[in-house]
Amino acid sequence: MNRAPAPANVSPSARSYQQLLTKLLRHSAFPQLRRIVEKTLPADFAPVLPLLLEEDRNRVLSLLIEAGKAARALLELDETDLDAILGDLDDNTLSAICSSSAPDDAADLLDALDDERRHSVLALLGAAQGAKLESLLEGEEETAGSLMNIDFLALEEEVTIAEAIESIRHYPRKESFFYVYCVDAEGHLVGVLSLRSLILADPDAQLKSMMVQTVVRTQVDSTPEEVAQLVSKYDLLSVPVVDLQNRLVGVVTVDDIIDVIQEQAEEDLLHLAGVNVSESVTSRARESFRLRFPWLAINLATAFLASSVVRVFQGTIERWAALAVFMPIVAGMGGNAGTQTLTVFVRGLALGEIDWQSGWRPIWKEVLVGFGNGAANGLLTMLVVGIWTHDWVLATILFAAMIFNLIIAGAAGGIVPLILEKFGYDPAIASSIFVTTFTDVGGFFSFLGLATVAIHLFKH
Repeated sequence: MNRAPAPANVSPSARSYQQLLTKLLRHSAFPQLRRIVEKTLPADFAPVLPLLLEEDRNRVLSLLIEAGKAARALLELDETDLDAILGDLDDNTLSAICSSSAPDDAADLLDALDDERRHSVLALLGAAQGAKLESLLEGEEETAGSLMNIDFLALEEEVTIAEAIESIRHYPRKESFFYVYCVDAEGHLVGVLSLRSLILADPDAQLKSMMVQTVVRTQVDSTPEEVAQLVSKYDLLSVPVVDLQNRLVGVVTVDDIIDVIQEQAEEDLLHLAGVNVSESVTSRARESFRLRFPWLAINLATAFLASSVVRVFQGTIERWAALAVFMPIVAGMGGNAGTQTLTVFVRGLALGEIDWQSGWRPIWKEVLVGFGNGAANGLLTMLVVGIWTHDWVLATILFAAMIFNLIIAGAAGGIVPLILEKFGYDPAIASSIFVTTFTDVGGFFSFLGLATVAIHLFKH
């Protein structure tokens, strides 16, 4: 079935690229098409594929299969377009895409299929390759094992430099080759050598005389975030993955880590706003409603908690009507300050800069920052309100309440994500709701509580 090109949300470059490919296909200009495919990155092909008619897309995909870029290009698509295109492809084409691609990319593509179709494609791939991909698919999600590429080059430490260079020349996937990993006869990781060191070394020397024996490595069950931290800390292009016996079982390359970092950043951003990661601007209204309602309902419940505090002081507000005008200032400033602290702590937890044991000193720092910001902003508020209303008692109450609430904001913004992390929850998901509750309740209670005391002391 031919699919019409998507009419909306298409960049001019993608549209012009689609027109060029269509024109070349109509003239059967396959040599020119092959040159374009060779020079174009898979990510640049992705926006074009949904625009092509099915017959044209299949021809382009056949060229991408030849170049080993088909799976990577498809994986750059959003979920809706990927599902639609995979539904149009037959099993033989999918098996050809998997055969021509890196195992980790092939596994990711197979993971997008339903179980029945996945088994059909695996059966077409043959026993050896099918077993490789099944081992990746069976790996626990959200681990280094699910990210790693099992198609890698490892050389025994007894090999000479000349023999190593010859092996690299015949290695088929040079685009993902960054380091020479050295293993012993049992496959244990014993060293690493950069390509620069390899080229400059004496051809007759053995790898074990040149290799660096202190190798940064990760375990199969490490989280993607832990692998990303290693890449960031040591400026690596790839990280070797070992099992419990220190046998080299795979390599995680930097392109996969960048994807992890980007996905994690997007998830945290959406979670902080109480938005589900599966929602996008193209989601249907019914789906967006279903995903957002639970978070808004929780937020509504916490809002009633804050309102109940205000209700306790209803008599105070009736006696001093001006309080109602300035209540939002204290609560709003606390909410903003709490969000700032929360963002810093969620980032610190994601990067491994803090944990349950080390996070309490930063919390104390945030309390001091809250005191300083509360005093500074409270002083400004006191001056503005005092000059505006000539009610310096009210202005002083605002000053004191601002300090109190920003201290709460600093403490809550750090403690809440630490507690959620401690109990195994994503600190970005619900932290903002709890922190806002603390600052709203704290702001209203401190402001109205101090006002109640002031009424008894000064406004009989």
